[in-house]
Formats: sequence, C-alpha cells, structure tokens
Amino acid sequence: MSVVDDIRDKLDIVEVISGYVPLRKAGRNFKARCPFHTEKTPSFTVSPERQTWRCFGACATGGDIFNFVMRKDNVEFGEALRRLAELAGVEVSTRPKEQVDLEESLFRVNQEAARFYNEMLMSPEGRAALKYLNDRGIDAKAIEEFQLGYSPKGRDRLRTHLATLDANLGHATQAGLLRSDDEGNVRDFFFGRLMVPILDRRSRVAGFGGRSLDGSNPKYINTPATPIFDKQATLYALDKAASAIREQETAVIVEGYMDVIAAHQNGRKNVVASMGTALTERQVYLVRSLTKTVVLALDADAAGQEATLRSLEASWRAMERRRFGQRQEVALRIAVLPEGSDPDDIIRESVDRWDEIVKSAVPYMDFVIPAMARRHDLSTPQGKGRAAEGLMPIILSMGNAFEQDRYFGQLADTLEVTRDQLQASIGKLRPAARERRPAGPQPGAPPSSTTVSPLASGDRDPLEEFVLKALLHWPELLDVVEDHTPEEFRRTENRELFTQLLAAGTIDELQRRLDESLAEHFTRLTESDIKPTTRQSAPRAIQDALGRLKQRHLRDRQAEILESLDIEPGAELPKDIEDSIASVNDELKEGFLVGAREKPRR
Repeated sequence: MSVVDDIRDKLDIVEVISGYVPLRKAGRNFKARCPFHTEKTPSFTVSPERQTWRCFGACATGGDIFNFVMRKDNVEFGEALRRLAELAGVEVSTRPKEQVDLEESLFRVNQEAARFYNEMLMSPEGRAALKYLNDRGIDAKAIEEFQLGYSPKGRDRLRTHLATLDANLGHATQAGLLRSDDEGNVRDFFFGRLMVPILDRRSRVAGFGGRSLDGSNPKYINTPATPIFDKQATLYALDKAASAIREQETAVIVEGYMDVIAAHQNGRKNVVASMGTALTERQVYLVRSLTKTVVLALDADAAGQEATLRSLEASWRAMERRRFGQRQEVALRIAVLPEGSDPDDIIRESVDRWDEIVKSAVPYMDFVIPAMARRHDLSTPQGKGRAAEGLMPIILSMGNAFEQDRYFGQLADTLEVTRDQLQASIGKLRPAARERRPAGPQPGAPPSSTTVSPLASGDRDPLEEFVLKALLHWPELLDVVEDHTPEEFRRTENRELFTQLLAAGTIDELQRRLDESLAEHFTRLTESDIKPTTRQSAPRAIQDALGRLKQRHLRDRQAEILESLDIEPGAELPKDIEDSIASVNDELKEGFLVGAREKPRR
C-alpha cells in the first residue's frame, strides 16, 4: 500500500473538510457553501462513501482530501501530503537528509541576511535607501511586510555579520549571498543597494533583488540560480497574492517589485511581478493553478510592447501545450498603460484609475495581432506571409468557432487581404503548425497493457499507469493529451504526476521540480516495461487509454450527481444539478461520437 492510500484509509474526508467548512447532512452526503467562491445556496457536496468532494456551482471541480487541502491551504502536493500524513499519524519517506539539511540551511542564511539588510535600512547608512522608499510612497508597514532592506557598501559587511553568528559561509555562497573574487577572497554579492527579499510559496526567503541607488548599471541584479531559487520559475509576492487571486479570480502581473508593493499597500493584493521583461512558461503555470483570468500590465513604450509580445508568445505556448480542457483555459488579457506611466505611478495617483485600466484590459489576441504585424513589412507579400505564419496557428488552435472567425477576419483586415486570400494561404501554413504535434500512427490494436483486469491489484490502476509510462518514455507526445484533465485520474499520485509532467514539459525539468513524495512512484513507472507499444503506435494507444479514462471519469461524475440528490421523486431539480447533469450527458455523448469517428476501419 502506498503512503497516499495509507493516509486516505486513516482519514475521513468529512472530518478533514469539516475542519475548514461547516458541513450539514444532506441524505447520504454533506453539503456546504463552497469555500472557493462566494455563493448563497450551498453547491459544495462531500461524499463519505466515495471520499470525494465536488462543487456543482461556479468552480465545477472536485477531488479527494489531497486536492482539497492543496487548494484551501494554497500548497503543493508534497506539502499537502505531509500535513495529512501528520494528521493521520503516517510516516512519510523524505529526500536524502543531506539535501534537506542543505536547503534548510540556505533558507536560514537567507532569512538572516534579510534581517541584517532590514536593520541596515533603519540605520544611518540606509538613509538614502529609506528616502528612496519614502519618495516612492512606500510606508513603514509595507517595508515591514515585504522585509525591505539595504546592503551596505564595503563588500564584506554581510560576510562579517554572518561570521559573528557562526553561520556556514559556504552555504551563504551557495545561497548567492557571497562570492569569490579573482583573488579568491570571499566578498558580499550585494552592496550599496536597496534589497528586496524574494519569498517562495511557503513565505521562505529564497533569493533577493537588489536595486542600485546611485544610477549605476545594472539597475537591478538578482540572486543567481541556487538550489532554492530559480528566477524563471518564480513570481514575486505570489505567497502574499495567492489568496486574493483565488478570491478575485484574477491575477495581475506587472514587471517590477515596487509596482507590486504599491499595489498591495493600496489594497490591490492580487498583483505579482515577473521580475523581468518577459513572462516565462513556468511563471504562467504558477498562476494557472490559481485562476482562469490573467491580466498583463507592462510598459507601454516600444521596448515594453516588444517584451509584452514575447511574454504573450510564451504564455500562449504554455496554454496551448498544457490545456487541461475547456474549463481550465486561461483568459489572457492586456492592460494597456498610459505612455510613460508605471503601475506604481498610476496606483499612487489614483487607485480607481488603476482599477479601470485593469477592468478595461483587452483580450490578448486584440493586442497580439497588431503587435506581431508591426514586426513585419506588410507592404510586401513576404511580410504578410510571415505575419500570417506567426498568427494563424494561434487562431486555428482556438476552440471557440466564433472567436476563431472574429480573429480570422481581424487578421485579414490587418494584412489588408481578403478572407479568401487568407483562407487560401492556410493550406501552406498548416504543415508548419502540425509539426508541433506528432503525426498520427498507423491504425493498430491498443497494447494489452491498457486493458484493466478485474483481478488487478486494488492499489494500482494499470490504465492510468500505462498513460504515464508512455508519456514518461516519449515526452515529445505530450500534445496528444490536449483536452484531457488531471481530474480524469482517480489515483492521487497518478493525477499529481500527470499534472507535474504537463507543467514541466521535459523529463529533466520534471525531475528537477518533482517533490520527494512522488520520486519513488516516478522511478517505478520509468523503470517498468511498456511493451508491446512502439513509438509509432504510442500516440494512438495513449489517446485510446485517455479516452477510456475520460469516459470513466464522466460516469463517476454522473454517479456523484445522482448521489448528491436529496429531493422528493418528481420534484424540480436545482439549477446547478440540472446544469451538471446536462453538461455530463453532453460530454458523454460527444465522447462516444468522437470515439466512433476515430475508430479505425477493419
């Protein structure tokens, strides 16, 4: 039995959830107002028989105790597992002690450095840095909340301070606080700068951003990559913003630290920063888990527009490859800032004006089409072709036919061509778009390993494991999972590994980010055999297995809906239940039709 099963067997979902939300008995189940969105009529149902929960309202999601704790406490799977394991009295195997000890030491030395920098800010040496903050409208409460500080000049002040505390200077170097110069002397990495601690999702100091105060370049420098800090996979202040993002169902991403601090200080706590000019795919994934609506608010000058375009291209790639089905699609919007204004300038002048700018953010395609068109000389056929080549794959990937038609017409108008001319060019563009997806395999029978035996072990799911083993063996086939959700995996560890694989995109990145709680499961799957599947037949076999998982999941949802009914025979169904039944029936019908269309001829 896995540790996940052990925890699930020892904890009752009703008891766990009732510690967060007051539940009331409703027939065989329990109900409450959903803790993840505001509602007056309870649509949140907990099933003690299935040990699952589901929201039949705005969330339209569900899961087990692990999903619930992850979402309610805003923690990753590993942390949810550890919390529930402690509650259940189950021992969880951990990473090598040396690795855990190193990371804890790096976090400790970073926290001590943050404390030292904050003390320096409040000393006479930090007068210039404090004046800069005051001039930017940052008050004492914000300085304390964001642990702002000052790294004094001298190149050895932090090193000397850490040495007096008997801190491990080697670990301080590994944390990016110290570095060796050309002569081998260990010196401070930051000096003479305003210091902004960068916290991880658990509010631990993972790194720093340092701003120059004398006009020297670079204006900002960040902690280099360390075992606990990766700028490309970090959003500044996400630990403080996560709750507000969930509640407001919108994340606003700005560029700078001061923008975020000004927003939070003025009550706009759903704002985070990308800490650079371009948003990365891994940063996009961080907010995808919190909301369906993301607003980018970046500089309005030419350089800022180009940076925004790069961000949008990366964001679109993240959404295109990691789409978890229609309900999970991200509505990406652009807040067009006034020329020469930064978000913190606007917020300090008028919070209402900032709210209006965010509210009036335009859909990302309305920004992308003219922005990408400006990259090319549209007075030539070659320029028009290159612009269309960059934009048509995005338009063709849209699931909404009305949106697709709208942006198709908008692109034709921008290129100053007719719809017929643009339509004629699609045949030339599609092969390039298809290169991102593997060609379909020759029709063949699915591998025997995808068949679920009625005698299969109760703590394994061969169908789910086949999908994971195949994807881990051929990660380049990830595109075949489009429109399938992690919810379709019944087993928690399989669902979480599937989620992590989609987020990582590559096996190396998956291993880098994988929590130790899933490491053993990952190793077992990667070392197990998946014959007789071949690379040629794998795409069809994976799609077949995923299709069966989806059908099973939809039937599970249908059963959950029926179990949630606590009404007299013939009584009118509540609208949320009626909508859920209709939605599931439509999906089941569509699934059968798709399966019939895709079934190879014999």
